[in-house]
Amino acid sequence: MSTGTAEQTHDQAPEETASAPPPPESTLRSRIALLLPFARDDAGRYLLSAVLATLGTLSQLGPFYVIYLAIRDILDGSVSGSRMYGLALAALAFVVSQYVLMALAMLVSHRAAFGTLYRLRIQSGDRLGRVPLGRVTGKRSGEIQRTISEDVERLESFLGHAIPDLVSAVVVVLATTTWLFLVDWRMALAAVACLIVAVILMGRAMTSSQALMGGYAASMARMNGSIVEMVRGLPVVRMFNRTGDTFTETKDAIEAAAKYQADWGRAFLPLYTAFFTLTSATIVTIVPVGLVLWTNDAIGTAELLFFFVIGLGYGAPVVKLLDFGANMSHLTYGAELVNELKDADVLPEADQPAELSDTSVEFEDVSFRHAGAGRPTLDRVSFRAEPRTITALVGPSGAGKTTVGQLICRFFDVDEGAVRVGGADLRDIPSSQLMEHVSFVFQDTFLFDDTVEANLRLAKADATEAELVTACRSARAHEFISALPDGYRTRIGAQGARLSGGQRQRLAIARTLLKHTDIVVLDEATAFVDPENEVALQEAINALISDRTVIMIAHRLSTIAGADQILVVDEGRIVECGQHGDLVSRGGLYTRMWAAFQSIEDIALGDAVRANAASPDSGTATPSEELT
Repeated sequence: MSTGTAEQTHDQAPEETASAPPPPESTLRSRIALLLPFARDDAGRYLLSAVLATLGTLSQLGPFYVIYLAIRDILDGSVSGSRMYGLALAALAFVVSQYVLMALAMLVSHRAAFGTLYRLRIQSGDRLGRVPLGRVTGKRSGEIQRTISEDVERLESFLGHAIPDLVSAVVVVLATTTWLFLVDWRMALAAVACLIVAVILMGRAMTSSQALMGGYAASMARMNGSIVEMVRGLPVVRMFNRTGDTFTETKDAIEAAAKYQADWGRAFLPLYTAFFTLTSATIVTIVPVGLVLWTNDAIGTAELLFFFVIGLGYGAPVVKLLDFGANMSHLTYGAELVNELKDADVLPEADQPAELSDTSVEFEDVSFRHAGAGRPTLDRVSFRAEPRTITALVGPSGAGKTTVGQLICRFFDVDEGAVRVGGADLRDIPSSQLMEHVSFVFQDTFLFDDTVEANLRLAKADATEAELVTACRSARAHEFISALPDGYRTRIGAQGARLSGGQRQRLAIARTLLKHTDIVVLDEATAFVDPENEVALQEAINALISDRTVIMIAHRLSTIAGADQILVVDEGRIVECGQHGDLVSRGGLYTRMWAAFQSIEDIALGDAVRANAASPDSGTATPSEELT
């Protein structure tokens, strides 16, 4: 077995920086081009929706034409009862057809939109299952939840509403403007003048909004993730009575989001107000121009009244375009995040199962650097864990111990070198095959808000009740599970909130026992367990590691004193390797760690003895036996 050698120089530790938001799209065409691919799978339905919306919008112009005909007949003196009844029925038919066609357009577009949202969420979830796990665990859950839930949902407003609304607005404006010019080009120019200025202002509003949207959306994602973290930490904060000043990160995130909202409002709202005023003011230009032309006999009374009627609602469809433009910045940034998740790089998968010769684990000159890190997390690490042996990794926090375990489970691919299981490179082993041979017990156990039984069956869906009980007995979990109100069918709350830390860990170990893999990676499983639970948890671990290849990332040195080999990791390199007795006698890093550990244990034991002696019903203290 070979180990990496320590060297004196290392790069400086990196400073973590927030990832910058993607650059905003600068033109309306490029923004729409970003959104349209989401509609590709249901293009037929979206096209049908657009056609129905166009017909419905043209029907909207019908009543105005009927009013024009009625005014003309009245002024010509050719009005009759039958004529008026006919015009009234025609107007009613136009109104009914408008609502029916628009309702059908919205129904078709929403059916297509909900189908698109369903596929996007399924695709995103599937992608999450195949991207490097380290990238997923490195993100705040609030950011991923926002992308899959909120950002995908935002696309519905474009796909379900914007397509029919945008088509109808454009058709109304173009058709009405053409009609006005056919009736009288001078009056048409008077009507269009306000809208031209309004559209220019709308373009400026969209540009200013888009320039701020990247930072705004990033600040909202940061705020959401920080609030989720704050809520999860409330019990600890309240215990120390620091609710007012502890979560400075959350406060800073909220203030940053508020600043972006204020900046967006200052840039967008004045232009929006001017736009809305101008689109409602077309009658202000139509009336004076029309009266001048009418007094000079340049336009007939029927045509003048026609423009007055049209002018009252001429700018209304343009407001829909503003609503679309105002939402475009939110939509495009959300679409970029959805695309980033949906198209995230996945780990390359081998097509055929690999031949595994045994249950050994081997690192050969492995180097790995986390994204954005200034120095390698692991630097030329080499070791071999023989089948059915215990290999322990110890070292200071941040030394790279957990990364070793993550690489064995292929959370990431190595930058250099190779990680082998059973003699096969992990990159040549399909993920499904690897997970049949490797289990990982995390330091922070995750349990779903479901029953004990459902959480156990994640490891083996078809496990019998007897198998569940056997695994839980071995993990020293059956006793506390049986004491729960509904036993194995008791719901345990989000992340197992109704269980203690030791109970959650024992349940995780039972789940791993049920999976029955040949290789187990334990990531500081006893790091934060209280003494009362530690004995039961250590017994569960002893059952788990029996006759398996074990990689144990250790926090309490007493738990690894009997390991077959101990690897001492410091700054990404293996600086010492051997068994406990040998390492203690070398006078190196492990010797210093062991001395510090014993000092802490002596202090804790002294406190316990004094507390026991002070108790009126205390008996003879029994020294705790170290479990190895």
